[in-house]
Amino acid sequence: MTRTSTQSSSLCLIVSTSNGLSSPFVQEKHVLLEKPSTSNSSEANILFNLPELSLPNAPVLLEAFHVRFHPAVHLFLSFIDPAAVMHVHTDSMVPVFITDKGGIEFNYKLSGGSMMMLGTYNFGMLRMIFGAEPTECLECQTSIFGDGVHDRCDYRFAAKFAFPNGGVGEAMTTMRGSILWKPSEARVTMKEIVVTDKTIPEMQEKVRTRKVTLHGFMHAFVWHRIDVEDSYVIREKVKGMIVKAWVESESHKAYSYKDAGGEFGNPPGETWWMSYRYQLEEFVNRVKGRKTQYWISGDDSLNQMKMIDTAYEKSGLGLRPTSAFV
Repeated sequence: MTRTSTQSSSLCLIVSTSNGLSSPFVQEKHVLLEKPSTSNSSEANILFNLPELSLPNAPVLLEAFHVRFHPAVHLFLSFIDPAAVMHVHTDSMVPVFITDKGGIEFNYKLSGGSMMMLGTYNFGMLRMIFGAEPTECLECQTSIFGDGVHDRCDYRFAAKFAFPNGGVGEAMTTMRGSILWKPSEARVTMKEIVVTDKTIPEMQEKVRTRKVTLHGFMHAFVWHRIDVEDSYVIREKVKGMIVKAWVESESHKAYSYKDAGGEFGNPPGETWWMSYRYQLEEFVNRVKGRKTQYWISGDDSLNQMKMIDTAYEKSGLGLRPTSAFV
């Protein structure tokens, strides 16, 4: 892992090179590091456990997972009880004309592949929704060019993960998608719960099954919508006979924390702020020793890379290669 000293007066650096080119740590500098932070979890373990990071007044190192800082994502999560999550579907895509077969996204030596370049957003959303780390990658199907050159880089994948509460999370991505762009999506189905209702007879019970969908989690600053669908049933406790069933639906948006309201208070932010701007705000807050609304720790980034590793191992394509700079 390279440690580069510099005579520059710069206090902070933004590192936006491919994770396959370097995993830098700049001494005495605060670093905003492009995601994914490294090529595999072994590199991440070295990077986020550097001795410099545990010293008093240690420099700030943040993996630039901009999507996770947008208010829409946090409002979406507020409708979810992680312990009750039964199933999550996530998908993302880019149209075929956006990527090039000869680009870094399909260069194995530079840690290319759809899971690394795009699917990592899906993985991050799954971990946030379940509020836990996956226990196992159940399956991972991939598509490759099969031309003898790009055989270890996936351009499409579909993976399933098991989580500690018994739930299953699915992630699907393609980097060779239709020319008609489909916004990314995270769709959550929660377990049935009993809802207290003193207006119904004692021999009956009221239950609710909730589905929450965030359309556009990757580019929420451009457009997004949060749909909350609650399916209610009143039934007899003993025989289970349904007395009444109905659905209640509502939609929400949050381009700022002010839009989100409630528990989020009113931290700085405007409706026109991009997710990158919310991320930069928190980075500067941490550098200046101020309170942050949300943060991604080194352990969080390490666990993110572990999840990517398990998917690549399950797929048979193998881990992305360790950088020559380590």
